[in-house]
Amino acid sequence: MATPGAVSRRGRSGGPPPSLPRATATPPTATYGTVAFLGLGGMGRPMAARLLECGVSVRVWNRTRGPEKALARLGATPSSTPRECAAGADIVITMLSDAEALASVLEGSDGVLATFAKERRKPRPVLVDMSTIGRKAAISAGRRAEAHGARFVDAPVSGSVRPAGKGELLALVGGAVRSVERVRPVLSLLCRKVIHAGGVGQGQTLKVVLNGVGAHHLVAFTSMLSLGERSGLARDILLDAFTSGAFASPSYVGKRDKVLARDFTPDFSLALALKDCALNRDLQEELGVKLPVHRAIIRDIESGVKEGLGELDLFALEKHYAR
Repeated sequence: MATPGAVSRRGRSGGPPPSLPRATATPPTATYGTVAFLGLGGMGRPMAARLLECGVSVRVWNRTRGPEKALARLGATPSSTPRECAAGADIVITMLSDAEALASVLEGSDGVLATFAKERRKPRPVLVDMSTIGRKAAISAGRRAEAHGARFVDAPVSGSVRPAGKGELLALVGGAVRSVERVRPVLSLLCRKVIHAGGVGQGQTLKVVLNGVGAHHLVAFTSMLSLGERSGLARDILLDAFTSGAFASPSYVGKRDKVLARDFTPDFSLALALKDCALNRDLQEELGVKLPVHRAIIRDIESGVKEGLGELDLFALEKHYAR
């Protein structure tokens, strides 16, 4: 098991294990057990591939067969249903678009919970949801998992497709300490840092708050890029300033070349950014907090989605301000 990081008053954080660039450099598979990975979309596929690269025994499931076939060539075992994928797995990871998608994978006769209920084994398997679904949905999923014989950890991640394939994501984790420590070795293969924020649901809370910061960054970047170009400043000059000045952030720097080329093929779509903003609004309402700037940000992103930008990369929001 990976060495835990420093312990704060409210949780734990830790960095990654030594670099494991090839499967031959990893410890034995038994270190990690068998991992079931459900959801092979833009983020899930490179994450599952990363685990395979590190020598982990991985079963995979996805609604469509294409990603499963590609991962099978890397050594993954495809499954026909979520229940089959989760059967006998030590850790079950879900990486899905929203709470509704998670429920569809967990529930029903072919769902993950049916496997947990049938096996009732010890040590209990751990269900790790790495989607972004909000605090309430995570708490509900955690209760369902516990009732069916599993432990639960919410571990949404910060990062995009490229870091996902390199094990450089940031995991924001909620759950009991013993459950988090059970899954930390696997999370540390996927993430450069694991921050344990507290009990079940607190990982989601931290992710929603962090995404609120990201939404502010997105609107600031795209609106000021549009304003600068309207003022006659060259696009490359603006991007040089944005990515090397006092307000530079990794999200700006990582997007520089694509934004310069006006390449808005999605790493993370504007529609998903809107979904994350809505989760932040839900948290505000739950806590009785009013943040008018964030509400204005939601309105701008909603407008961008209505203008047909929803399936493009979130930085395509600049098109909204250029109209």
